[in-house]
Parts: sequence; structure tokens; C-alpha cells
Amino acid sequence: MQNMPVWAGVGRRNLDNVHSACYIPIIIMCISARGYARGETEDTMAEEKKKIMIHTASGDHVVDMSDKKPKPKFGVLPVSDYVAAVADPDAQPQAGSVGAVVAALAAAMGSLAVQALRQTAEELRQMTDYMVFQIDEELRSREPYDKRRNDPTATRNDLDIALRVASDIPNEVVYIMCRCIELMKEVVDKGDDLTACSALAAVHLSVAAIRCMQAELLSYAKEMDDDVFGYTIVREAELNLANHQELIDGLVEELTRRLTREKK
Repeated sequence: MQNMPVWAGVGRRNLDNVHSACYIPIIIMCISARGYARGETEDTMAEEKKKIMIHTASGDHVVDMSDKKPKPKFGVLPVSDYVAAVADPDAQPQAGSVGAVVAALAAAMGSLAVQALRQTAEELRQMTDYMVFQIDEELRSREPYDKRRNDPTATRNDLDIALRVASDIPNEVVYIMCRCIELMKEVVDKGDDLTACSALAAVHLSVAAIRCMQAELLSYAKEMDDDVFGYTIVREAELNLANHQELIDGLVEELTRRLTREKK
């Protein structure tokens, strides 16, 4: 069995280069925590685990092994319908879900840029599929908070627990998008104009996805009573972006130069 992509174990989980057989149960534990916070039963969570396990092991789209239809809702919408849902104040997609869409596009453009590099292209393809999955999973992770903030019996501690669950995916996406940016180093001086254009778009889209997630994290931190945790989730994303800023600037400068017509 092959190793999971590096991005699959980044960040607070600290799973760099962990074998996929080890990674799958850890992902299941993380999803289980979100499930319990949402009040799901063991049966419904078992079905979700089966789909997630297939997804993380192969990088393919989530497959439902039961007779039920797959749960994703917004991730399967046509683009025009998703955009309309984002603009609808009564709909669910917010900055986090939109950020996952942008992240999927970033990884897809990156995959196009590195298509001649088989291993890197496969990592970015898996990254794309994972981000598509997060379009709906990000919404699901926010469900406990959405329910409890409208529950008059919910305590501040209840709300803080729900906000911690909701903040997990945004920071995970930040780490993964930093990995997407790193992979563009492999083609900064290779390929044709399509390669350079795709890589440059991937870098800009990665940063845009990170900014979306930062906005979501700021909104969560503002509502938290636990100021230390709120500061930590915001600062964690800031530091990851800051640590990659020099690389981002260098990639943008070089790729832009490659796409700029020389003056006669």
C-alpha cells in the first residue's frame, strides 16, 4: 500500500509520511468526533466512516457501500446553482464551503500544471477530490454550532465545543493549500505557457482559499469564550500563510515573468 500524500497528515495532526493503513483510522476518529458533536448515532456514523475510508485510501470520489444515496448536497450542484445558493441568505454555504470550492479549483489547476510529473499530478488529483468532499463536510462540521446558537438551553461551554469542531476543517484546508503552493515549485521553470498559466492560477487560487478560511476562523474566534483557543486557530492560519509568503511571492514573480511578452 502506498503512502498517503504529505498533505493528508499536515498540521496539528502531525502525520507527515504516515502509512495510509495508519492514517485511515485516525481520519475516522476525527470524523467520529464531529459526528458525536452533531448527535449522530453509531449506525449513521458507521455508514459515513465507510465512505470516508474509501475516499482517503484511494483518493477517488467518495463511494457509498450501502443502499443509501451519497449524502453530499452542495458539492454535486451545477456551478450556477451553487453560486445562487451562496448568494441566498437562507442557504447554508458560507466562507468555509466556498473556500473548499476554491481549494478544489486550486488543486485542479495545479494538477493541470504538473501533468507531466505523474506522482505529483496524482497527489494533486487526490487533493482535488478531497477538497470537493470538504464542500459538504465543512457544512456538516458547522451543524452543532448552528443548532446550539439557536438553543436557549445551550451553555457557553456547549457553544465553544461546537466552535472547536467547526474550526478544524478551515485550518486543515489552510495547511493543504500551502502544500499545493509548494508543489508548484516543481514546474516554476518547466513546461510551456499553459504550464506556467496553470501554476500561477493554482498559486493565486490557493491563497484565495486560505483567505476564505481565515475569514471563517475569525468569525468563530469572535464567538468563543475561550480567548486562547480563539487566538490560536486564527494565529495558526496566519503563521502558515506567513511561512509561505516568500515562496508565494517568488512563484508569482517568476511565473508572471514567463507569461509576459518581452518588449521589442
